[in-house]
Amino acid sequence: MYRKSILNNRLRVVTEELPHFHSAALGVWLNVGSRDETEAEQGLSHFLEHMAFKATSRRRAQDIAREIDQLGGGLNAFTTKENTCFHARVLAEHLPRALDLLSDLVLNPLYQAQDLERERQVILEEIGAQEDNPEDLVQVHFARHFWGDHPLGRPILGDPANISRLGREDLLSYRHATYLPAQTVVAAAGRVRHREVVDLVARHLGDFHNGNPVRGRSAAAIRPGVQVHARDLEQVHLCLGTRGPAAGDPQRYPATLLQVILGGNISSRLFQAVREELGLAYSIYSFISFFSDTGALGIAAGVGPNNLDAVLAAVCRELKRLKEEPVPATELAAAREYLQGSIWLAAEDVEHRMMRLAKNELHFGHYIPLEEIIAGLMKVRAADILETARELLKPDKWGLALLGPVEGAVGPLEF
Repeated sequence: MYRKSILNNRLRVVTEELPHFHSAALGVWLNVGSRDETEAEQGLSHFLEHMAFKATSRRRAQDIAREIDQLGGGLNAFTTKENTCFHARVLAEHLPRALDLLSDLVLNPLYQAQDLERERQVILEEIGAQEDNPEDLVQVHFARHFWGDHPLGRPILGDPANISRLGREDLLSYRHATYLPAQTVVAAAGRVRHREVVDLVARHLGDFHNGNPVRGRSAAAIRPGVQVHARDLEQVHLCLGTRGPAAGDPQRYPATLLQVILGGNISSRLFQAVREELGLAYSIYSFISFFSDTGALGIAAGVGPNNLDAVLAAVCRELKRLKEEPVPATELAAAREYLQGSIWLAAEDVEHRMMRLAKNELHFGHYIPLEEIIAGLMKVRAADILETARELLKPDKWGLALLGPVEGAVGPLEF
């Protein structure tokens, strides 16, 4: 059962009571991520997330680590383009301790000088690790070029030069500007009782106050075209894509089915054509990302340099086919069944349920039942996918990033 309450400081508490679970998942979600940073603030959202675990006014770093282990479940945090989340999964009886710890990390970090320097090095190593992973790096290059100077194009981890110069005052200033109770959601799912969760949140986060205004998010423009990043690698890694629907756009339903049919599983068109029939790549897949006001539909693969032209030609053929031919009924039914199964299987995970609660609240302001999501997917017709394909699959709106030993010029995409 879903329930929602709003505290006096406008912090929202959403819960889903699932008494048949033995565990509970809890998340403190701040509606701030890398797209909310100015150019001079690049990497601060992620830096703040890291620094929360170093020390607070109540706990040393060793105390935090020990308490996480004692809870016996898991406690962690992550930063995305639009959110920062501190979350835990524990046995239901440990929920009060987990919330006490999470709220301490969010409200009371010290940002001590010696911790800041150590964590700065950790983040620089994390950026270095990303540089050594071409599958991830090509997507960083794609976003940077496709979104241009917009904050959506910047890496979540930040720029190394910027990370190297950021100081304690920068962290404090950014935190004060962006950590707002009205922009915070506490979500809990599993063996929980709503009233008890609300009382716990009020006790730990009820005094969280910040009168700063919410930062507005600027609309994102796109910069299509081809970008080549030469590098001595065994393969050419590619990422191509275009703008997609926003999280709240009704077009998300046909776009999601289109993505699954295109490259979302091993029976998808790209996997079957490029890997199984032509043997041109070990890995090729499509993806879709939803943001609050826009989205992205993309394709990624790693291929031998001699196969690059053939893979791009095969991708363009499949994109063209989606624009010109209605998806056959059997293929559409299979994609629907795949998504329905994925949704219900994910619902067996209490942490996934908690994350759905928070994302629903952040994007829509209310809960959307799983049955409603599935019904929306089941209503999609072949004609809806064809219309969505014709709107999204326009070659002059697509970007392409290539990383590796690219030989010769790469012409514009044609489909």
